[in-house]
Amino acid sequence: MLVCPYCEHENIDGADVCEDCEQPLIAQSMPRPATSLERAIMKDRVALLEPREPLVVEPDAPVSLVVKLMHDHRVGCAVVVDDERHVLGIFSERDALMRLGADFAAHGKQPVSQFMTVPAATLQNDDKIAFALHRMDLGGFRHVPITDGDRITGVISVRDILRYLTDRLMAIETA
Repeated sequence: MLVCPYCEHENIDGADVCEDCEQPLIAQSMPRPATSLERAIMKDRVALLEPREPLVVEPDAPVSLVVKLMHDHRVGCAVVVDDERHVLGIFSERDALMRLGADFAAHGKQPVSQFMTVPAATLQNDDKIAFALHRMDLGGFRHVPITDGDRITGVISVRDILRYLTDRLMAIETA
């Protein structure tokens, strides 16, 4: 049961508003952070992860060139953008494996736009890290472009989040 903080009426778990006084109950049904690590994830912003400069390519770039650029830059994705740096999609190492597979040589001259993931799930610098974790988990993403409005400014990876979590855990242990 979810007790309304306004009138103390007992509501069913997950209710959006109190059955009796019709006050919002959304905040009461959200899980409360139990540890300092959970509180940090709920409070800290994506900007704290220091998003890296993204590898950006145009939609008509040959997929073989994009894979070579990813290899040369030692990154797991390329963000496909238009002339204004608006995100059109993302091409990741997973796209290369799942969409090109063993036929890579046969598709090398085709534009990356035929193999990219569309739409690319994006985040903003002021989004909370908890939201980034949620988005990456639900979508099965290892990389997410960071935008300012709809223009690309950076990219984060699951490794950035793991590094953040490790740093926070180490800080807790030494405190």
